[in-house]
Amino acid sequence: MKRIFISIVIIAAIIAAGCFAIAGIEAENTKIYGKIQEVLESDSLEEAEEAVTELEEAFAKYSKRLSCIVDEDILEEMEGAVYMLRPMLESSSDEFTAQCELLRSYAKRILDREIPTFGRIL
Repeated sequence: MKRIFISIVIIAAIIAAGCFAIAGIEAENTKIYGKIQEVLESDSLEEAEEAVTELEEAFAKYSKRLSCIVDEDILEEMEGAVYMLRPMLESSSDEFTAQCELLRSYAKRILDREIPTFGRIL
């Protein structure tokens, strides 16, 4: 009987840890989405540069917090996309908005990968 109880407690702890991890990822993604939106809504070049700097700082915190939870590969891809924004902004590249949308898709993919589905469990 004790083994069954201990097994149930362990499974409940695993489920709780997974739920807290998903909630944490959602909260961090919301912050990153806000910073990306600030970059996109910038009116002047100086304002955009400041918003990109804030996004880079927010991403550094985001990456640090999520590195123990999520796969490092997608964080590295996202890091490359974040640090490409400044050169694109300075050269007035047409792909700047597309790069911001790519960042959003990376953040969404991070969350989608962590949500458990029946296929991933088996």
